[in-house]
Amino acid sequence: MPRYSIDEISHPWSKRIRPYPPGKPIEEVERELGRTAIKLASNENPLGPSPKALEAIRNALDRIHRYPDGAGFYLRRRLAELHELDMDQVI
Repeated sequence: MPRYSIDEISHPWSKRIRPYPPGKPIEEVERELGRTAIKLASNENPLGPSPKALEAIRNALDRIHRYPDGAGFYLRRRLAELHELDMDQVI
């Protein structure tokens, strides 16, 4: 079976893709400016996660080593309740 390099089998346009240049970490910006700053770019929340999100994370820590329910039973059930649907109507 012949072996090919990634360059041989890649579409030509994919070779022109350039990596995304990430923004500077807020700590680096603050060092450069010599003052505190609030980063509003990169889809980051300067306020941090909500208390409800932190609580949900803490509550899930004892199950984090397991795969989640792929069928999303509890999510589907809650969505059905919210929208007054039967569970089988929620995909």
